[in-house]
Amino acid sequence: MAPASVTRVVAPNPGPYTGPGTNTWIVDAGPVVVVIDPGPDDDAHLAALNRRLVGKAVGAVLVTHSHPDHLPLAERFAGPHHASVRRYPELSDGDIVRAGNLNLTALHTPGHSADHLCFLLADDGAVFTGDLILGRGSSMVTYPEGDVAAYLRSLERLAALRPRMLFPGHWDPVRDAMAKIEEYRAHRLEREAQVLAEVRRGAGSAAQLTRRVYGDLEQKLMVAAEMTMRAHLRKLVDDGLVREAGEVYEPVGRVGP
Repeated sequence: MAPASVTRVVAPNPGPYTGPGTNTWIVDAGPVVVVIDPGPDDDAHLAALNRRLVGKAVGAVLVTHSHPDHLPLAERFAGPHHASVRRYPELSDGDIVRAGNLNLTALHTPGHSADHLCFLLADDGAVFTGDLILGRGSSMVTYPEGDVAAYLRSLERLAALRPRMLFPGHWDPVRDAMAKIEEYRAHRLEREAQVLAEVRRGAGSAAQLTRRVYGDLEQKLMVAAEMTMRAHLRKLVDDGLVREAGEVYEPVGRVGP
């Protein structure tokens, strides 16, 4: 399938966490289309999707994860099209969705959220990545829902498939898929090393460590940064490199000579 067989309608929900808005992907499957991530429950977005689909039958509605910028419109959109909505856990790892002339494989890729799925078009080397990988910037992995260890495993899973192209939940398609996957992996590992180094420089609470690592941010972004910090600290605690003593995180063992 050529990239021209995939089109996009961007939801009108721009913001610091959604970029220009949530991408709803429409995949041409011959006699029908597959719609991935209908997005937020927004009248204007619903109207835009229906305008784009005039005269086309919807074979399936797929959802990458249940966050409020991806899932809420799904049932309202699917109903009039007599289409089924499929997402985790109804779809599990390796399940194949057959619609028209396409087979899409569901990949359980937790980390950003526990219920996250990607959808693989194996013959075309294309993956719809939801919020596992975005077209720009980095994906949020925030405590308690986000899991850094699971996120890194999901990136490794995707890399093993050696995809050619990524269609993310936000921003533009990624045409050098392997480079982007490695960029995301390196970013997470660099952040982990930065957090560990900061703890080893001096114990502190999650809030204190967040300010030391991220500097001054506006309040909304600071809350997200602290949740990201907590997710990284949880992995470091699980790995036995950091100890949690009440509200304080401190290094395990002696570092250096």
